[in-house]
Amino acid sequence: MAMPSKPKSAVSGEGTAFQFKIDAYSPATMPMARLAQYMAELALLLGEQNAVHFNGVTKGSTVLNAKIDREAAPKVRDRVASVRAGKAPGEPMRAFNTLNRFLRDDNAIGVLRDTAPRGIVVRFPGRESIEEKFASIRQQGSVDGIVTGIRGKDDTIHITIQSEGQQISGCETNRTIAKQLGAKLFEPVRLFGRGRWSRDSVGVWSLQYFKIESFEALQDTSLTDALTALREIPTEWGDDAYSDLGKLRHGPGGQRNGGH
Repeated sequence: MAMPSKPKSAVSGEGTAFQFKIDAYSPATMPMARLAQYMAELALLLGEQNAVHFNGVTKGSTVLNAKIDREAAPKVRDRVASVRAGKAPGEPMRAFNTLNRFLRDDNAIGVLRDTAPRGIVVRFPGRESIEEKFASIRQQGSVDGIVTGIRGKDDTIHITIQSEGQQISGCETNRTIAKQLGAKLFEPVRLFGRGRWSRDSVGVWSLQYFKIESFEALQDTSLTDALTALREIPTEWGDDAYSDLGKLRHGPGGQRNGGH
């Protein structure tokens, strides 16, 4: 007599599944670029990226389906549970905050659901959350970067630099300094002056404005090459050499570009 087959479950040998629902779009109206942004952050939130697989988009509201390999399912569940409790390490909580910001910007709310019976549910308030505002900070500081543009005809000249992979266009100076910077076009410099920085709701600082008062040229040298040259100086180097150099360059807190 044949034994009845057991019903399939989300915790079977085939693995488990999570669904992330976005109520503002349907698959037909979701922009592809925006969908890619949601998927990238969802992957960071779930972790175990070699064991998490995209399993299509469900019709209706946009529902991203993620299939989790059976061996990785316990780790993913623990990670998601820590996010729901607000006790997750940096990466998954940053991903949660970024996803929530996406939802707020898209006038949406979201839900991440473990499809197992009594599975974990994480809610993203999105449009229902109030964006936290931070006052901007004005202070003396410095900005390291490569000069990429100089423009302007009046007494205020606008300088564009590339700093830490981003283009910064909010820098201004006078004609005298601008002329000197012109000789350093596409070269690394350190700008000194007074700036205004602001921080968004996920803790990312951005430079809004910077008045250049002076600058110095920097050598475009890698840290390895710099250390090699420094090691040739007769002195004793301890195990904390890298840490000490970082403190000398960026200050005790390891902060960059004006301490923001």
